[in-house]
Amino acid sequence: LVVRSSKTGEPRGVPLHRFLCDWLQPLVDRARLDEKPTFRSPRGEPYKAVQDGGGGLKSAINGARRRSGILDISPYTARHTVSTGLVIAGVHPHLKDQILGHAADGMSRRYTHVPQEPLIEAINKLPVPDAWRRLPWWEDPLGWSSRLAEGTGKRNDLRMRT
Repeated sequence: LVVRSSKTGEPRGVPLHRFLCDWLQPLVDRARLDEKPTFRSPRGEPYKAVQDGGGGLKSAINGARRRSGILDISPYTARHTVSTGLVIAGVHPHLKDQILGHAADGMSRRYTHVPQEPLIEAINKLPVPDAWRRLPWWEDPLGWSSRLAEGTGKRNDLRMRT
């Protein structure tokens, strides 16, 4: 996955677990076919970026969390889980930092550039819960992508409807 403009303003590659690559492939294929962004709003438009706020994609993630009933997990907590999992799997701290997009802390890291392959091997050491494969969105990512991503963009969007 390529992030065109990261926190530092620089593009960077983010290695994805093979589980996610398999799941995202139909979305990537659709994007290539119709020449639109892979991740898009329910209206088929690219998400608008908002400086320091996450923009429309943040609203979509919050909407998906609310609709799926998963309120105690966020991109922030996912970063903690990935970081912890990589440490437990014995991944070298420099590889872990590269995967998480942490800025280099030291001159030796400034001049170290790790090829993508070791990063992909490292991320694939993370376990995949079997329960994920039984969720309805696993079988039909195209159908679920727009339904889960609908959000209002408001902070209270995470409240469950009763």
